Amino acid sequence: MLPTSNTDIYLLDQFQRGRIRRDMRILDAGCGAGRNMELFVRQGLDCYGVDARLDSIQKTQAQIAEWNPAYNREKCLVADVAKLPFPDAHFDFIISSAVLHFAKNRDHFTQMMEEMARVLAPGGMLWIRMTTKHTIAHLAQYLYDDVYALPDGSTRYLLDRDYLHQLMQKHGLHFVDPFKTVNVDDVRTMAVVVVGKEIAY
Repeated sequence: MLPTSNTDIYLLDQFQRGRIRRDMRILDAGCGAGRNMELFVRQGLDCYGVDARLDSIQKTQAQIAEWNPAYNREKCLVADVAKLPFPDAHFDFIISSAVLHFAKNRDHFTQMMEEMARVLAPGGMLWIRMTTKHTIAHLAQYLYDDVYALPDGSTRYLLDRDYLHQLMQKHGLHFVDPFKTVNVDDVRTMAVVVVGKEIAY
């Protein structure tokens, strides 16, 4: 597959390792304007996108018509990540890029995580990129319930590694890659989390 200029570089890493295949059903959970969907759509992969904003979905559907006119634009739909309109174990690979750090609180974060875990098939993978407490919490202002005011002026829900481990244990998830954190000039830190869902025997 040929990369596009819009594809997240850390997601491209998964392509290069052969972890995203043509036989997979993919979900971009919180796709926005379709930045990370472009590569899949151009290549004709079975990719769905959801976003809570109608204007984002409309923009993505319009771009899909340009990227691949034969592609089914109805695979891109308005939906809340905390209440996904798909059956259990429906997807082989799920993307969550810069979505979970907009959680309102820990309960909201949990709902989104548990919905993605629910629709992830055994043996499937969940790829997350979001702000994290690691290396930045001491420089940020705690507001409430894992929500912080960051030195960059934004307000974000920060991923707590211990709580992530609890959710992983509950839903049969394991790390596929080590937990990675990129510190951006001490104003925010972004984690890249890649987990897989256990196969029940």
